[in-house]
Amino acid sequence: MWACNCQGDLGTHRSLVSLGFFQLVGGDSPCSGRVEIRDGNQWKTVCDSDFGPKAANVVCRELKCGAALSVPGSAHFGEGVGPIWDRELQCAGHEPLLASCPRGSPRDQPCTHANDAGVTCTRFRLVNGSTVCEGRVEVQVLGTWGTLCASRWDLLDAHVLCRHLDCGFAESLPGGGHFGRGTGPVWTDSFHCDGSEAHLGQCPVTALGASRCSHENDAAVICSGSAGSMSLRLVGGGSRCDGRVEIFQHGTWARVLDDQWDVQEASVVCRQLQCGEAETAYNPPKAERGTGPVGLRGVRL
Repeated sequence: MWACNCQGDLGTHRSLVSLGFFQLVGGDSPCSGRVEIRDGNQWKTVCDSDFGPKAANVVCRELKCGAALSVPGSAHFGEGVGPIWDRELQCAGHEPLLASCPRGSPRDQPCTHANDAGVTCTRFRLVNGSTVCEGRVEVQVLGTWGTLCASRWDLLDAHVLCRHLDCGFAESLPGGGHFGRGTGPVWTDSFHCDGSEAHLGQCPVTALGASRCSHENDAAVICSGSAGSMSLRLVGGGSRCDGRVEIFQHGTWARVLDDQWDVQEASVVCRQLQCGEAETAYNPPKAERGTGPVGLRGVRL
């Protein structure tokens, strides 16, 4: 039975990246932020109704940031200041540059900064799974998608990837070509995540150079699923950050069993719940272990 007592909070860092015609402002990496367009000598925010997934993919491609993970509106990255771009970006999605996209006529209805458009790109994806939350791990490097070698891929790295993809946390790391063999290059970079990072790009990384790693050893992960299909909670404690660990699967709350539960595993749960780091990890007395279905067993980091 898992239990933990957590404390603390996680901070964020904001960034700006500019490519001349457009810039992303207020994101936590060069691959996310509020979309602003340069018009003459002015930077103008873009209305969320004028910026869709196809335009977002063009932005991500131009930044060499992979593909669009989400296109949040409603000033997700904060409200801009100054003028607002008044034309729709009518991208087909294949354009090499955002400046190449056709533009619509000036908008009839006014837009406010409460509707500023944003984009979050990702250089990471899961391929060949039965759901979007499982599959072979692929990474885009300088515009080329390739698989990741599994020799140094671990559960902490996988937790960060699952959370970044809005897929909960990592349940297992199947090997042996479980999701088929990739066809592109095999990247041998080694990530050193501690589990608190928002995406793999924030993890320290060691570039290992050439390797004999083959597609038979492609990294893979099965994530728990999106927040809508599965979530975590701590019950029986003095606050939402203390108690017995349970997961929500298939419409019901279920227990998590592990005889070797320790602070490292507990810290992943605490971060997932935005409760900071684990203070203690313990097996509660038998009377407090709960009853009912078991959702997970023997998770290891």
